[in-house]
Amino acid sequence: MIRSALIYARYSSALQNAASIDDQVRLCRERLDQDHIKVRDVFIDRAISGSSLHARAGIQALLEEVARGDVDIVIAEALDRLSRDQEDIARIYKRLSFAQVTLVTLAEGEINELHIGLKGTMNALFLKDLASKTRRGQRGRVEAGKIPGGKSYGYRLVPTLNANGTVNRGEREVIEDEARIIKRIFKDYAEGKTARQIAADLNEEGVASPRGGVWNASTINGNKKRRNGILHNELYLGNIVYNRQSFVRDPETGKRRSRPNPETLWVTKHVPHLQIIEQEIWDKAHSIKAKYASKCGNKRQTRKRLLTGLVKCGCCGGSMTIIGRERYACSSRKEQGTCNNATSIKAQDLEQRVFDGLQSILLGREETVKAFADAFNDEVKRCQTNNASNMSAVQKDLLKVETGIKRCVDLLLHSDTPMESIRSTLEELETQKRALTREQALQKQQGKVVLHPNIGALYARKVSDLKGLLQNDGTKHQATEIVRSLIEKIDVAPTGQRGKSDVVLHGALANILAYATANTKEDTSPTNVGRVLLVAGVGLDFGRTFFE
Repeated sequence: MIRSALIYARYSSALQNAASIDDQVRLCRERLDQDHIKVRDVFIDRAISGSSLHARAGIQALLEEVARGDVDIVIAEALDRLSRDQEDIARIYKRLSFAQVTLVTLAEGEINELHIGLKGTMNALFLKDLASKTRRGQRGRVEAGKIPGGKSYGYRLVPTLNANGTVNRGEREVIEDEARIIKRIFKDYAEGKTARQIAADLNEEGVASPRGGVWNASTINGNKKRRNGILHNELYLGNIVYNRQSFVRDPETGKRRSRPNPETLWVTKHVPHLQIIEQEIWDKAHSIKAKYASKCGNKRQTRKRLLTGLVKCGCCGGSMTIIGRERYACSSRKEQGTCNNATSIKAQDLEQRVFDGLQSILLGREETVKAFADAFNDEVKRCQTNNASNMSAVQKDLLKVETGIKRCVDLLLHSDTPMESIRSTLEELETQKRALTREQALQKQQGKVVLHPNIGALYARKVSDLKGLLQNDGTKHQATEIVRSLIEKIDVAPTGQRGKSDVVLHGALANILAYATANTKEDTSPTNVGRVLLVAGVGLDFGRTFFE
């Protein structure tokens, strides 16, 4: 029986270079050639840490290929190429064992439970030791007056050469233009201006923010616990503060999470040549912050609303966020001062307009329900027709491949043709057959969709139950995601009348609502598809329907 293998290779940008991938694959191929084992595929992860499986598409694709079957061996240069995490390496080995696939590495040979236990522990200890050495190196740089992290607003990187020829990237120098902005921010704040007012002034004058865009109040205020933001950056006092936070990897998502460290673990080094703000103005600004800051903080967990993140300002296009716990207002006007849209709208009223639109149009007309049922049934029939056509094509291709396989077998049994060339063709045909067989099974599964006997009544019931589903703890999450997936955005713009606003719905839901009123007078030109004006009290105003 011809055996097949999958090769896996990985390199970490912190430890190796890109050429390592080619070296790993070449050595694995040489080993397989010696054992006369066919290479079926190669899976690669480039410049990705081995501490987690979640971010590595290559290893995930390899495991999916193993689950499909027809694989005998997975080979890698060493066990730490697959993973350095004890839990992950055990999980990989468990999945390969279940699929009856042998795991082999060039360094350890055929892997068994003993390797998993011992090498997994050693790799985990290596990561812990590496993190410890990295922190020790960073601590040494801080003690030498160097900055171990990225650059802050107000400073530029000054690379220098060490005595051994290596590049030192911890040196910084003050950028005078940005330093003047920092001094201005502290002075304005100490004199009573709020962070929002300061951000608005800077934006009005066209001053670029630290990231090159517009200023926000949060850019200036930052976070007290994490000591970020302009007003909390102690480097402006001439102090390098190290070890304020540590990072841990979430075992569920594989993502790094930051955690503030207690102040007793912080390391501070004074660097006078980097000081921008005098202690007196720093103390004055922070006394004002302390005066208005809550001692206990805001512990309230706010509820994610149905339309959170979807409501946009009809004037500037920026996001509208909740103010006063119940109203949507333009965040660009509030945080940056770059918009003059003073319109706000109650979140409850906005959500009600959406529900009124759904119920009055989707359920208010018998022809709408019938149109949906007809469209649904037509789509099912179309899918069935396409599926039947695809099934026929797959069956035709499968028949050709099986005929080719039979001919190859006949040649092997009754011909003088060199067996090696026949075997190569046979292997290729067998691979095609497996792919076509999988596609055929998938087509059969997709072909099981049937017409619902009373789709109109089902449709009406589901729409009527939607609001209840959104309020039910067991179903609200899924129902919310379904409704949100139908909405691209909702624009809120002033009408010129006090307390009133135009609300324009964009996206798939707008298309559905527009389709439901196809008999009304509308502009249906190709350039005008996909937005509907929602009007308070009556749901949708199709005398004023907009399209985009």
